[in-house]
Amino acid sequence: MINIFKRNLKIKIITICFAFFMWIYVMAEVDPILIRDFSNIPVKILNMSTLEENNMIIGNNSNLDVKVIIRGRRSLLKDIQKSNLTIYGELKDIKLGENEVDLNLDAPDNITYTIIPDKLTVNIEESMYVKKYIGVDKVNKLKENFKVSNISISPQYTYIEGPKSLVEKVDRLACKLNLENKGENFNTKEQIIPLDKNGKKVDGVNVKDRYAYVNVKVYKTKEVPLKINLKGNLDKDYKLLNYTLNPKNIIISGDPKYIDNIEEVYVEEFDISSLNEDKNVDLKINTPENIYTEIEKANVEFDISKIINKDFIISKNRIVFNNNIHNLDISKNNLPENIKVKVAFLEELKEKITNEDIQLFVNMQENQQIPSKFEIKYNIPYDVESVIITPKYVVIEE
Repeated sequence: MINIFKRNLKIKIITICFAFFMWIYVMAEVDPILIRDFSNIPVKILNMSTLEENNMIIGNNSNLDVKVIIRGRRSLLKDIQKSNLTIYGELKDIKLGENEVDLNLDAPDNITYTIIPDKLTVNIEESMYVKKYIGVDKVNKLKENFKVSNISISPQYTYIEGPKSLVEKVDRLACKLNLENKGENFNTKEQIIPLDKNGKKVDGVNVKDRYAYVNVKVYKTKEVPLKINLKGNLDKDYKLLNYTLNPKNIIISGDPKYIDNIEEVYVEEFDISSLNEDKNVDLKINTPENIYTEIEKANVEFDISKIINKDFIISKNRIVFNNNIHNLDISKNNLPENIKVKVAFLEELKEKITNEDIQLFVNMQENQQIPSKFEIKYNIPYDVESVIITPKYVVIEE
């Protein structure tokens, strides 16, 4: 009986050992131990509220990503994804500057892990909260002959928050506004971007309002001539030689339904009756209703000259008789010894016109009467205002 029991015990032990080794074999083949690694796992800081209460924030130059290596049975690891891994740490004795954080991982039982690195050095900075107005950076161009009249943006300002070192880099907030091929009013929703002095985006800064609504008013433009109406008359002793408007043309803008009907624009009317010398005058531009210009006034330059009246005495012997086709006796004329020639000319010619410049002549083909009467005419090598010859006619007795 005892022998039978001993024999059964040995068999049981052998059976158990065999079963154990078979279990090990099966586990090794069916559910082996695996090693998996995950990179760039973000670290969660548990006591962020403590930082906020002390007006502190984690600096942008702090690396909060780590690598994790986990080891366990395939059956345990098969459902673990990167998103399932939560690595956390807690800041202690917080101070501005560098702080060390010990890291831990929430992992299922029977799984071992290694965090690389197992400690993080976190840079703590003062937190800043600043109000900034929002601008617009225009890119591309509108359709030809169109311009932006007005841009309104909502909200007009917002707040930025972040590490002091980054917030201080932000020079302005801007929305990029694409104008390409636009030819009418439009609205758009654009992202608000923090920019430095060089126009580059500043990363790591939180903008309270991510987007702004931009309303753009677009006008059509047109170049038209600028004109003036003059009233009054100069004194008889003065002459308006010329006047010049500067600019000669202006750019007007407005809604196409108004712009298309405008062909010219006038400045305010000007009275020239008191002018007696050259003068520059700034005059208001009378823009039609619903039409706009970039300038409000135009300059008008008046060129005024005084008129000089001078009497010249010409001997009758200097009169030339042309085309005496009827062979009249020219000596039988009724002319006095001297002919009076009154010439009106511009002041600029005062030192130029002389007695010798005045040539008198009679064209005997023009008028035949009995007795023959002919008009005395003149040649002067300058542009003059008027000439009065006394006597005006010469009579030749037959």
